[in-house]
Amino acid sequence: MFRMHAYLIRMFGDIPAVTMIMRMIGHNGYSPCRMCKITGLRVPGGGTTLYVPLNRSSHPSVQGVVDAIEIYNPKNLPLRTHDEMYEQAKFVEEASSEAEANRRSRDTGIKGSSVLYHIHSLKFPDSFPYNFMHLIWENLIKNLIKLWTADFKGMDSGTGSYELQKSVWEAIGEATVSAGSTMPSIYGPRLPDISKDGAYLSAEMISFWTLYLGPILLHSKFADQRYYDHFIPLVRLLNICLQFEISNDEVDQLENGFATWVNDYEDFQYFERAVLCGAIGPFLWSDIVE
Repeated sequence: MFRMHAYLIRMFGDIPAVTMIMRMIGHNGYSPCRMCKITGLRVPGGGTTLYVPLNRSSHPSVQGVVDAIEIYNPKNLPLRTHDEMYEQAKFVEEASSEAEANRRSRDTGIKGSSVLYHIHSLKFPDSFPYNFMHLIWENLIKNLIKLWTADFKGMDSGTGSYELQKSVWEAIGEATVSAGSTMPSIYGPRLPDISKDGAYLSAEMISFWTLYLGPILLHSKFADQRYYDHFIPLVRLLNICLQFEISNDEVDQLENGFATWVNDYEDFQYFERAVLCGAIGPFLWSDIVE
C-alpha cells in the first residue's frame, strides 16, 4: 500500500468553458484575452462587438490619448501574471457596489476569484492553454471561409478583392465532394459540399480540407493573388503545429510566422473600417502562441 498524490497542472476546454472556470469575462469583453492585457475596440460609427487589432493607431478612441497603445507588438504583448490576476480578482470582489464591481470587472476582464486559485499546482493563466481545435478549426478557418464568401458578420469586402465569386465557391464545393472518391480513408473522412454544408463540417473535416484540399482548390481562384499567397503560409504553420515533435528552429518559425501572418492580415485592410474585424475575430496572436 502507498499513498499516491495527483497534481492538477493543466485545464482544458473550449473558450467559454475555460472562461467560466477562470471567472473571466471572455472574448466579448473589453479586456478579452486570458493570456495578455490587450483591449478591445468597437467599430467606429456603430456596433457593440469589440475587436482586438494590433494596429489601432487610426481609431478615434486611441488618437489623442496620451497613454493609449497605438500598435501592439505581437511578439511582445503585455502578458498577464498569476499574482496580478489574483490581486485583480480580489480588487473586483472588494468593490463597494455592484456598479463599481462591474466597472472593475470590465477594466480587468476578471469577474472575481476562481476556486481554482486554491489549487497551488495551477498557475494562472499558464495552466489554461487555448484548445487548438476550437481556436483554429472551429474559429479561425471557419471565419476565413465566411470572409471569403461574404458571410462574415454582415461586413462587406472593404478595400480588398478577397471575396470568391459564388460560382467559384460552388465549384470548389463540388470538387471537395469529388475528391472523396479518390482519397484513401486513412487520410480523413469523406467531405460534403463545403459550399452548401459548411455549418455541418466537423473540426476534423475542416482540418483535412485546410491542410490538403484548400491549397489546391483555392489556387488561382482569388481575384488578387496575394490572398492565396497569404493563406499558404498559414497552412505551413498549422502543419508544423500538428507535428509529433517540434524543433527549436520550428518554434522560432512559428513565433515569427504567426506574427507576420497577423500583421500581413491587418495590412491588407480587408475592411474599410480601420481594420477592426480580423478573421481571428476576438482571438489574438497571444492565444495561438500560448
